[in-house]
Amino acid sequence: MKYKIGFIGAGHMAKALIFGFIRSGAYTKNDILIYDSDAEKLDNYRQGGFRTASSETEVVLNSTFVFLAVRPADVVSVLNTIAPSITIGNVIVSVAAGISISFIKKLTRPECKIIRIMPNTASEVGLGATALSYDMPVTYSELTAAREMLESVGIVEILPEDKMNEVISLNSSSPVYVYMLARAMTDGAKNQGIDEESARRLAVQTILGAAKMLDSSEDDISKMISDVCTPNGTTVKAVDYLEKRGFEQAIADAMLTCSKRANLIEKEIEQ
Repeated sequence: MKYKIGFIGAGHMAKALIFGFIRSGAYTKNDILIYDSDAEKLDNYRQGGFRTASSETEVVLNSTFVFLAVRPADVVSVLNTIAPSITIGNVIVSVAAGISISFIKKLTRPECKIIRIMPNTASEVGLGATALSYDMPVTYSELTAAREMLESVGIVEILPEDKMNEVISLNSSSPVYVYMLARAMTDGAKNQGIDEESARRLAVQTILGAAKMLDSSEDDISKMISDVCTPNGTTVKAVDYLEKRGFEQAIADAMLTCSKRANLIEKEIEQ
């Protein structure tokens, strides 16, 4: 069964999901209703052949699954606007970072059906990684439908809600870490006389290949590292240098910083 879906907010994460759903064949442009307070952004979607709404309320009235994909700072005003229109026939799918299910229910009503997700922008190319949590009274069929919808653009992991802030650093913000790695590799190659176009292609393909190896191997990651590090070879020298510079610790610290920020968002909104 194809449910009616709508998006309130059409920023980068919403765009990734919208175009991912279409790319997968699960939905067409005509199946998705979109609203954004940015008139220019909304007009771009309209000119692109999408159905657009004139208000947040219109999305709620014409959708079963309502993706709440606005900035955390805008969550309160949007929920206050749509709360009177939400019925038992709606499932709110929140993409808002740092916003809990209980916070949304407080601004709507306790019996409101909420699914909280944290996807990433790779959903646009069908390689997304989405964390999902939910609360009653979301039904099994609604949860299954949401999961299948999101699995059309990647993988889905169901997590307890008390880990949904922390997971942002793992799957949602983290593509940027990889982009930074690709930039560093490309720049490092350029500094050694390799042309930028070739350097970027080689860096991207290397990252893709490494990711595929990780996905297909049954070995733990430490063994995969050691297998490539020939004693006194080139790779082990690079790894030794990265370890001395705290490469892995820097990533772990960055993730913790991300999580700390996520845990502050709701508190700041409530002030």
